[in-house]
Amino acid sequence: MKSLLLKRICSSYEAGRSTAEKLLGRGSMEEDWAEGEDDEEEMRESFLSNLSPAEEACLKTVSRLLEQESVRDKKLETIRWFLTEFRTDGKNWLEHGCIIFSQYYDTAAHVAGWLAAELGDEPVALYAGVGRSRLFLGHSSAAEEREPIKRAVKNREIRVVVATDAACEGLNLQTLGTLINCDLPWNPSRMEQRLGRIKRFGQSRECVDMLNLVYRGTLDERIYSVLSERMKNIYDLFGSLPETIDDAWIDEQESLQERLDKYVHERDEARNAFTLTYDDRLDPEADQWEECSRVLSRRDIEEEMDKGW
Repeated sequence: MKSLLLKRICSSYEAGRSTAEKLLGRGSMEEDWAEGEDDEEEMRESFLSNLSPAEEACLKTVSRLLEQESVRDKKLETIRWFLTEFRTDGKNWLEHGCIIFSQYYDTAAHVAGWLAAELGDEPVALYAGVGRSRLFLGHSSAAEEREPIKRAVKNREIRVVVATDAACEGLNLQTLGTLINCDLPWNPSRMEQRLGRIKRFGQSRECVDMLNLVYRGTLDERIYSVLSERMKNIYDLFGSLPETIDDAWIDEQESLQERLDKYVHERDEARNAFTLTYDDRLDPEADQWEECSRVLSRRDIEEEMDKGW
């Protein structure tokens, strides 16, 4: 539960505060608890039934510190600055269109509401699980279905979408040209899924921009520093990443290094087995292009894919 609480604080101050309140039995888990985390629900119930006086006092301290008006979440201010001030290709990120991801619903809802209040007349969509999506404008908001949000983004009527990982699969938002991660899941494949929402056929930008936000001096920063270095090497070698980074991997930085080394070794062995099996069947002197009746250019592929099903 300590690891869970730290992960949520590293997502946003609001997520950390609301989690402490829930663990104290003060908040409704159904309202803001992260989507699709039944295992965490079981952990929470088990934790509450065995909460010691010292643990309760610690949770109260966390909640009290994070709800003080003087505490300002720098992630929020950083997101606003990139949207309105930072420029690439002659435009700020708001003009390019931006999707902002969090793995936790309470972080996503808080960011969407705060941004809408800051941006004034700019609509901000919250794209989440079924029945939990909303549309924000200024200081007001209303429930909205996901399909109308997708249509509005496609028609460029909405330029800012804040999404939970419920938006990771089956969603095409290539009209948005930038991506901000409020938090980085320890599941590398989910990171690929997030980027895949905008980095796809039909994207008008040659290169999309991505910003990853991490609080300095936290466990997350240490874990991500290892992942960002090692995962690039693994992806360059094999074109894929481990399906998941288990919590057990990240107890210590050295443990994570060992797990990743083991993954590289196992994938290398699999690749060598494939090479021994199939390499002798390929004729290096043959002209493989002779077998192709037609070769598609990138533009041909884009035009074909834009036709839809």
